[in-house]
Amino acid sequence: AAPGRAQPVPWPLLAEELTAKHPYDVLTLRAMIAVPYFEKALYEMADADLTVDAVQKLADDVERRIQGGLSSRPLLSVPHILSDEASCYYHGYVLAQMAVYQTRAFFLARDGSIVDNPAVGPTLRDAYWAPGNSEPFLGLVETLTGKPLTGEAWVDALRKPLGELLASEKAEYEAALAQSAAAPPQPGDVDLDMRIRIVDGDEVIADTEQDGGFLATCAKFEQYIHTRFPEAAKA
Repeated sequence: AAPGRAQPVPWPLLAEELTAKHPYDVLTLRAMIAVPYFEKALYEMADADLTVDAVQKLADDVERRIQGGLSSRPLLSVPHILSDEASCYYHGYVLAQMAVYQTRAFFLARDGSIVDNPAVGPTLRDAYWAPGNSEPFLGLVETLTGKPLTGEAWVDALRKPLGELLASEKAEYEAALAQSAAAPPQPGDVDLDMRIRIVDGDEVIADTEQDGGFLATCAKFEQYIHTRFPEAAKA
């Protein structure tokens, strides 16, 4: 990714983010799976046991067992648990993350890269988007990746030592820089076969139909941001 002045994001900045976040990503996973574990236990309780104290104790017990202690985001503050139309729903986030990591692992094994890989889009289109609701979620993932959905790829990513992660990410970063430098400039505009209007309330900031295309619209919006937020433009 390159900011507006066509300079790539400095590697030390990316390394700093990885160093700050990677060792603690497992805590995010634990916080996610604590919700469905709590819901499962809650719905298995006998009606006679459903008291305020019992439910609060159950939530605390699940937090201690799954997260290693009481959570900074108490389970009973999760709105999905409190809203009837979202009950038994939160596990969908866990399954989605499992699918993301498994799909990424598939592309990396097949193609060696994901970013700017023209084979990724058609594969996702044909395997995930085209079937829509005609296929169950688990079937979609297995069709694309060739394997049933598991948490293996996600766990592998969490287990990767920080030093190894930094080394592999830096190698990919440098390869992408070299590829970008060798790539010929892209001629012409970007045709998305659609009209885009960027608005703020009643004000139309930019319009692809009126401003000469997508890139011209982007440039106009960028200028609007710099004018409205001059301090941000200096950053």
